[in-house]
Amino acid sequence: MIRFILERVAQLLIIVFVVSTLTFVLMRLAPGDPATILLTAHNIPASEEALTTLRKELGLNEPLHIQYVNWLRDVFTGHWGTSYVSKESVLAELWNRLPATVELAAAGFAVMTVLTLGLGLAASLKISGPLDRLGRLFALLGSSIPSFWFGFLLIYLFSVRLGWLPSMGREDWTHLVLPALTLGAGLGAVQARVLRAQMLELGDRNFVKAAKARGFSRMHILFFEIFRHAVLPIITLLGTNLSFMLAGNVIVETIFSWPGLGKYFIDAITQRDYPVIQGYVIFAVFLIVGVQCLVDVVQTAIDPRLRLR
Repeated sequence: MIRFILERVAQLLIIVFVVSTLTFVLMRLAPGDPATILLTAHNIPASEEALTTLRKELGLNEPLHIQYVNWLRDVFTGHWGTSYVSKESVLAELWNRLPATVELAAAGFAVMTVLTLGLGLAASLKISGPLDRLGRLFALLGSSIPSFWFGFLLIYLFSVRLGWLPSMGREDWTHLVLPALTLGAGLGAVQARVLRAQMLELGDRNFVKAAKARGFSRMHILFFEIFRHAVLPIITLLGTNLSFMLAGNVIVETIFSWPGLGKYFIDAITQRDYPVIQGYVIFAVFLIVGVQCLVDVVQTAIDPRLRLR
């Protein structure tokens, strides 16, 4: 286990270095001057003198390699800079918005997991039955409708036409329903088909025939023999999608004005707030690698043979 943790820490440091370098280079290559955008946002004439003063204040007048060394040093010393716009610590701002993102990701993950297990197990009980056909329809819709379009459809139906649920903001549980469905429904429907296929493929294996020969019931074989093996790739998919919900949930948070990390990231891009953009990317790397490590631990606990690979 110690070796496993050390390997993951080494991988994390390499990923952070590569991602931080790419982020820094791409941000400097992207069009748009942060000094000009900031002055314009505050209705200050962007004269040459004002631009020079502001660039010096932000450290943008330094040579590019000096900026890069300073940025890299800050990443590994825990000082991720100060936002150009709010003048607050980037790390503090990210931590303040993390609970909203975690809340939405947890709700979306719950929707996705319930649909994956419910539809997948129900469809595998009877091939071409009503539940199997319903699962196929949901999977087709989930894979063909983009999440942003599905979100707008939910807003139109449940907020505009029926008036049952709010369409934006974060106040109580009712504000969580539509973004959670947008986030988890499509992924859950698609993953249910993967679980169904895994269950059917494992149904003819020798260990299943042996369980039948020992006289176990159909439900026992389905849940305690087949499902135990079929769920391993599903755990990988669930973990990967949970990483996406935590770190890449930009579109859904923007559509529903959810005050999480994704919306903060979009606002930073429009304002060319370099410290926030770079800090968000590094923060997302830590979240993704952390979730993937958790998935590895869960898979090893379910199937101890994975420790030997």
